[in-house]
Amino acid sequence: MRLKGKIAVVTGAGSGLGRSIAVKLASEGAKVAVADISLDNAKETVELIDSQGGEAAPFVSDVTCEEQIQHLFEEVDKKWGGIDILYNNAGISPVGTIETTSFADFQKVISLDMYSIFLGSKYVIPYMKKNGGGSIINTVGTFGFKPIPNKIGYACAKAGAMSLTRSVAIDMAKENIRCNAICPGFVDTPLNKGLVGEEREQFLKTYQPMDMKIQAEDIANTAVYLATEDAKAITGQGIVVDGGTEACLYY
Repeated sequence: MRLKGKIAVVTGAGSGLGRSIAVKLASEGAKVAVADISLDNAKETVELIDSQGGEAAPFVSDVTCEEQIQHLFEEVDKKWGGIDILYNNAGISPVGTIETTSFADFQKVISLDMYSIFLGSKYVIPYMKKNGGGSIINTVGTFGFKPIPNKIGYACAKAGAMSLTRSVAIDMAKENIRCNAICPGFVDTPLNKGLVGEEREQFLKTYQPMDMKIQAEDIANTAVYLATEDAKAITGQGIVVDGGTEACLYY
């Protein structure tokens, strides 16, 4: 129960990686605000947490909407009296080159994968300052470090998200607010539903040195660590959890 007494908000927690992170934080004793664009999906995650003896509540929020993000934190603070942990997880991972990506689609991925981190971090900080500190964790893919073909929007958004992570960490260090990123490799979640079967196996064989399939739980375990006092000296970092892919990424 390393997070007993802590209050956490997880965005995009209605499915996939976000759900796994929310469940894991709750299993460690945190009260978890399950935020998602879909109330039904958020409720499913809450039911799963409840069934395991944890405490959670569902919240509907569009992470690209400034007013909704502000309202989300107001409601969480009203319910539990503070916020200690924010996991900015919501995002999309479209494909496309500079030629095939429309400006509208480029704007969409930048909004969901980068602007949402700016908004979440900006508006959670007053609550964390009131509590004497906190931990902000962002999902940043490895393509933000080393882009690959056909992922221009996603790679640009994640590069920006990593820069945001470092800037928030620097600006908030004196306030005891840490900000880090987790950079997953290929994880079997709905975000990667288009890569299955033989194509997925070939991808892993080509790009990932470790002979294993990274699970959502591996990312969730890293999130718990970054949220605890065990990581009190870590801020402004991108923690890569990818079986060695980023270390030797090529195409």
